[in-house]
Amino acid sequence: MATVDNGGKGPHRSAEVNSEARLLVSAVTSTEADHNADKGNRWNVNTGDITVTNATKLTLIYIKNTHATQPLFVTACVYNLGATTGGGGDVILTVVRNPASASDIAANANDCDIISNQNYGNTGSFAGVAYKGAVGETVAPATGEKDGDSISTRSAASTGRIAIQLGAIILTPGQSISLDYTPPVGNTSQVVQVALPCFFQDIVV
Repeated sequence: MATVDNGGKGPHRSAEVNSEARLLVSAVTSTEADHNADKGNRWNVNTGDITVTNATKLTLIYIKNTHATQPLFVTACVYNLGATTGGGGDVILTVVRNPASASDIAANANDCDIISNQNYGNTGSFAGVAYKGAVGETVAPATGEKDGDSISTRSAASTGRIAIQLGAIILTPGQSISLDYTPPVGNTSQVVQVALPCFFQDIVV
């Protein structure tokens, strides 16, 4: 079995080549989200409790990437829906692409209750804005956006935890996302939360 010297220093600077000309090395792999957690780039953003007192659509959360270079990957939308008073039937969950910065939720600028770095040893700041909504706050598509609604889901479950796995929605610097919620018909009181797990991509040049 032959060896290949990588030109480095130290005791582990060579790799073996077997009789089939295959290079034998060892490696540690991780998901991109876990890699960026190690770098201090992974975040959990949660609105905290929002009390919805009617059955009218509202915007629950608005996030904008203000990082100079790194894209922000949003991997899921998690809705936590409390019991509804008076409500019945489906709820509607909507992901909005690039909502206008002049929308109610952005203009009122109430920070989300939780903006937490998932590397607990990291003290860096979230490179963006993350606002929570309230009854009466909505968004509109940004100028030039053909259609602001990106994903729409109707759910027969009006209470409990509803997770929409996205794979990844990518917010390049300056881009934004918001989540709308339409409560069940007849609702007069419901406590809801929404969370967006996300990470800034560590770019290696």
